[in-house]
Amino acid sequence: MKKNGKSISRRLVRSIFLVLAIVMLGSCTKKEKVISASSPKSLEPFSIIIETDPIGNPLVAIAREKHYFEEEGINPTFIVLSAGGIEALSLGKADVYLLTIIPPLSYAAQGADIKVIGGTASGGNYVITKPENIGKYAALEDWRGVRLGTVRLSTSEMVSRYALGPLGVDLGSDVSFVEIDTYPNIIEAVRKGQVDIGFISASYRQSALDLGLQILFPMTSMYPNYVCCRETANGKSLAAKRELFVKFHQAQIRAYKDFKEKQEESITILAKLSSQEPEYVRNVIFNVDTNGHRVFNPDPLSNLPAGTPVSGLRLWRHTKATG
Repeated sequence: MKKNGKSISRRLVRSIFLVLAIVMLGSCTKKEKVISASSPKSLEPFSIIIETDPIGNPLVAIAREKHYFEEEGINPTFIVLSAGGIEALSLGKADVYLLTIIPPLSYAAQGADIKVIGGTASGGNYVITKPENIGKYAALEDWRGVRLGTVRLSTSEMVSRYALGPLGVDLGSDVSFVEIDTYPNIIEAVRKGQVDIGFISASYRQSALDLGLQILFPMTSMYPNYVCCRETANGKSLAAKRELFVKFHQAQIRAYKDFKEKQEESITILAKLSSQEPEYVRNVIFNVDTNGHRVFNPDPLSNLPAGTPVSGLRLWRHTKATG
């Protein structure tokens, strides 16, 4: 009986321990589910208009991939708009817009309640032409009579006007700006002789070279530190959600630190998100010899001295870009 009693006692103890273990496990599982379910509710919604290509907004792409926005307390909604982004922002359908600079300035000048509050990108464009025109158009003073292919409301047209004006080039009669819808079509227009000079993003540099065109110079030679894209906010949203905008910048600053200090990791992330080869990402993002001196920085850089147009600009060492 004793032996049998000991067996019963042992079985009873084991049963008790098993029950306690199941209860504790169930409690932990239930607690984890509650935390998981309630976490999104603690994040505040914030809508962001971005480019289709993650490489166009690398800091946001890195912050998104590494969940920095959520860690800062934001539940981000990413809106990809190929057109109509600034209209959507001005109507309050988004909180922040990370593309371009001319459309936001144009809308603001017409009374739209939008504010430029931060940096996105500077530089990053190339001036291209046919090989036989390299010497002919090496100096800006020699651009009289040329047709310039540019995307509508692009930074490249603004920079060209600012650089050519002080040289005495009449922007009304000496040059003509031909609006072309996309950078690939600008390349084709230059190749077919429909325009003499084209302005393209650094992302299309290699495509232009592969089609037999040449780089005259990076656009930063015409105007250093020129603005490409700025961070623009809806005015009402900025006033009502100021703390969220601070958190949004904190997430970007964390991504910027990674971008500067963890280059290979950043290349891996951006290559995966864009479905591009790592070498392509390296050249477009980090290599100043192939990215048109493009700089990505969330800082608005409002205290930098203005760039100075280079008078009598001579032929940039295009062999560096073609090699």
